[in-house]
Amino acid sequence: MTSSGRTLLAVVRRVVVLWALEVIALWTLARALPGLSLDGWDAAILGVAAIALLNALVRPLLLFLTLPFTVLSFGLLTLALNGVVLWLATLAVPDLHLADFGTGVIAALGLTLTNTLGAYVFAFNDEESVYRNVMRRIARRSVPATATRNPGLVLIEFDGVSASLLELGIDKGYLPTMAKWLRSGTHRLAHWDCGVPSQTSSSQAGILFGNNFDIPAFRWFDKSAGRMMVSSDPGDAMRTEQRVSRGKGLLHTDGISVCNMFTGDAPRSIATISAFSSPARQVRRASPLYFSFYLSPYSFTRALVLTIRELVVEWWESNRQRLRRVRPRVGRGGLFPLLRAMSTVAQRDLGTYTLMHEMFAGVPVAYITYVGYDVVAHHAGPERPDALRVLHDLDRRVAMIERAAVDSPRPYRFVVLSDHGQTRSVPFRQLYGFRLEHVVRELLSGPRSVHAPPGKTEGWGHLNTLLTEAIRYDRLTGRTTRRLLRRRTRENLVELGRDPVAGDAEIVVCASGNLAHIYFRYPAERLTLEEIAADHPGLIEGLVGHGGIGFAMVRSSQHGAVVMGRDGVRYLAEGRVHGADPLDGYGEHAARQLARLEGFPHCGDIVLNGRYDPSTGEVVSFEEMVGAHGGLGGPQTDAFIVHPSDWPLPEGRIDNPEVLFRVFTNWRDALQRGEEPSGGRVDALPRDAL
Repeated sequence: MTSSGRTLLAVVRRVVVLWALEVIALWTLARALPGLSLDGWDAAILGVAAIALLNALVRPLLLFLTLPFTVLSFGLLTLALNGVVLWLATLAVPDLHLADFGTGVIAALGLTLTNTLGAYVFAFNDEESVYRNVMRRIARRSVPATATRNPGLVLIEFDGVSASLLELGIDKGYLPTMAKWLRSGTHRLAHWDCGVPSQTSSSQAGILFGNNFDIPAFRWFDKSAGRMMVSSDPGDAMRTEQRVSRGKGLLHTDGISVCNMFTGDAPRSIATISAFSSPARQVRRASPLYFSFYLSPYSFTRALVLTIRELVVEWWESNRQRLRRVRPRVGRGGLFPLLRAMSTVAQRDLGTYTLMHEMFAGVPVAYITYVGYDVVAHHAGPERPDALRVLHDLDRRVAMIERAAVDSPRPYRFVVLSDHGQTRSVPFRQLYGFRLEHVVRELLSGPRSVHAPPGKTEGWGHLNTLLTEAIRYDRLTGRTTRRLLRRRTRENLVELGRDPVAGDAEIVVCASGNLAHIYFRYPAERLTLEEIAADHPGLIEGLVGHGGIGFAMVRSSQHGAVVMGRDGVRYLAEGRVHGADPLDGYGEHAARQLARLEGFPHCGDIVLNGRYDPSTGEVVSFEEMVGAHGGLGGPQTDAFIVHPSDWPLPEGRIDNPEVLFRVFTNWRDALQRGEEPSGGRVDALPRDAL
């Protein structure tokens, strides 16, 4: 039998089996629900047929009219639409009766759950079927693809996954696709050092633009402008991109940016944080993808089931940690369960959906970020099973994307990488009973106002981008939604979980994991060690001597950058150490990376790094996290690349994300010439060649 014949037979088998299951389900629901009844099996058969026909004809129109509300409710509005479809079916089938709308919603949910479970039990792989078939049709209608033999490049980022964690996940069976690639020899694993700050905005700017200069942390204070800068804020991300981009980013050659922090100069970007201050017409280009994502009743129901599962898992895991008195742990209430569900279901599936759409359209280069592991690991712990299970879901997405390449108009090569890792951490407040800003306030000479914004992870930025895309439609529901969210909107951007402004505080403490920048608001120039010691005697000594602080870095007017620990001082500019080296245990590249950080114009007047204990593998985090990154210590700087085995990398260990930009540019250009990157291990392009 030919391939097309086998495909047709599989489709017929699927339709017959699932139709039969839904007929039985509708009959059962009519017996169980007081408000639903039918007169015989004929009514059940015709009812299921009518529902299927209405889903094909009427449901798209209803979704088109209500799409912003659907996205804002994370698909929950679709439950009501399913009830409407069932009510319309009762009008077409006289022997099918529905007493009230609520019963219709419950019955429709029961039918779609039956469809979902039936597809799973009979191994129809409906999830991939929907992605492959629906997205292929949409892509070919919107962007007619031309077949080519030149391979495309797809870069898949696992946010926050260290190289050691990836190896652990492979050993424990959480990453079968990665294991298959590595054990078969098609790919190999390389470690790279992301440096400090070890966080997404710095790493992605380096990878996507070849320039991460003056991104000192996830959040920092601009003394000249008197405002906080937060990497996950769309406006701040846009300003950062405008500053670091040279116009020829990694994706500028007709590429696509999916669920990233920056666009990489891609002409098209979906759910990318820095693109949300761009004109609305650029965002409206995403509407076909949003519309098609919610078009299938199965896609929604599956997403709903997985969302509910994530909420239940979060409730179970958080309570299990509490009952078992797991230490360290942090609170996981409030809006965090919603953030988790968004990052591990909605953002993950929409990103995969979009990427497959672009591959079916023949995109030459794409970069996608999956943030789910990083979000969960911050609150659960980087090596705990709760976080490792998220890795398994990400691995499944990689397998789906790999299989989608078979039906694409060009072959694809895949690279999986991380932007940084995470280190197990103990929150500073849990150890000492108060936050870092309290220590700073107590050490200052005289009463001073100190501001320290509470930590919000980058997952909030991705959640806000999804909501912002929903409200930027011109039709009636988009305008209505904007009015409903006006108190949560600034400059047409939805802002849930936003960091508060610094106000008139004299001193601002910006914590990013186990890295903290302390800014004296006045004067606008950076204060030197000598000036701080004269104005606030005992402050630096008190910070350096605190048990939760590993070292402090300041600029001396006499010696340049200085790193101070409790038992010694390292003079970075002079290359000498007095006493015990405060950077012992923080990595071989720590001195060079800190010297570069200290040279950033927006570096803090004082930079602190939470204490790292090599015996326990834990750092002290200035935020409420049990998995931290941002500074130095442990695997938070130990990122990974899984790449085709024969592709070249620079000699020695990569210790800056900017190097990866030049490596990936080499790979991209070779593929677009129709060549495989080869020639052994080569040096990266010099910066002046960019």
